[in-house]
Amino acid sequence: MSKGFAGNFFEDFALGQQISCPTPRMLGPGEIAQYIAHTGDRTAHFCGGGGRIHPLLLFHQVLGQTVRHLSLNAVANLGYAELIFHRPARSGETIHTTAEVIGLKENSSGRSGIVWVRTAGRSDQGELLLSFVRWVMVRKRGTEQTPWRETPVIPELSAMVRPDQLCLDHLGDLPTQSQTGSAWTYADYQVGERIYHRDGHTITDGDHMGFTRLFQNSARVHFDALHTDGQPLVFGGYSMSIGYAQMLNGMDNRMGLAAINAGTHALPVHAGDTLYSMTEVLQVDPLGDAPVGAIRCRLLVCKNHDPADHSDAPSVVLDLDLWELVPKILDPTAPRMAP
Repeated sequence: MSKGFAGNFFEDFALGQQISCPTPRMLGPGEIAQYIAHTGDRTAHFCGGGGRIHPLLLFHQVLGQTVRHLSLNAVANLGYAELIFHRPARSGETIHTTAEVIGLKENSSGRSGIVWVRTAGRSDQGELLLSFVRWVMVRKRGTEQTPWRETPVIPELSAMVRPDQLCLDHLGDLPTQSQTGSAWTYADYQVGERIYHRDGHTITDGDHMGFTRLFQNSARVHFDALHTDGQPLVFGGYSMSIGYAQMLNGMDNRMGLAAINAGTHALPVHAGDTLYSMTEVLQVDPLGDAPVGAIRCRLLVCKNHDPADHSDAPSVVLDLDLWELVPKILDPTAPRMAP
């Protein structure tokens, strides 16, 4: 009997199944530096000496810990919902991840099925840092039909994280204009406006594979050229991080991603593709007397086409509905420059 683990196939999942995900991982200065190196993200809140872990660094690590048991045999990661950052992670904390299967549906092709999983990332002390639902298409081991073809279980998911669910603890110091080079504050963003971020990023195999390995994500679809007809699939989290890094151009004073309401990987991305991004402001909420307001954004990441060109049909690879926190005022002692 071979000791090598081939991963779970669709038939191996059961509704309500609880999974304790290997391997707990400490996130520290090395991971912070590597994340910046792979993405170029310049969000001031995560580039200083406070030891704050970028929200997407935490998210990718938690997701990466689920791969060995959930998506080693994935065809594609399809989407996300109900993603909330309950508390910021700090440099030096060890992340532990658990998952529960909450939905199953066999595809009509009979070759794969979709698995919905609710995932939680916690600290050593058991504090909830991050929770979310994602769904992933997983290959079947054989050809025999499962019960989930005729009687699928598809979970009902919230369309949006409510503003009052957003975590405002541990915000720390607000950014200053001298730190970010921008004067835009919460009041400057209007529902319906579009922001074209303009900064293109061409992906190489070294880029996306190095990024994916950083999070110990070993899904073969991202690395095995023989298994993927010579075109390993770019990890969807890399497209997300590149889009979010590009989003800073126009939202320079952001405090960091607070929640993801919904997300869809609409098209595959491969080495050689160039990514561009744009944001549409969907909703604003002042969050009472908080020093920050919440801006609900639709982030569209497109491949091989800059949406600033105003084409009617950009090739959207990622459609992300998210909440961002933006200060209501900047350092009052700093001179206000023209935007």
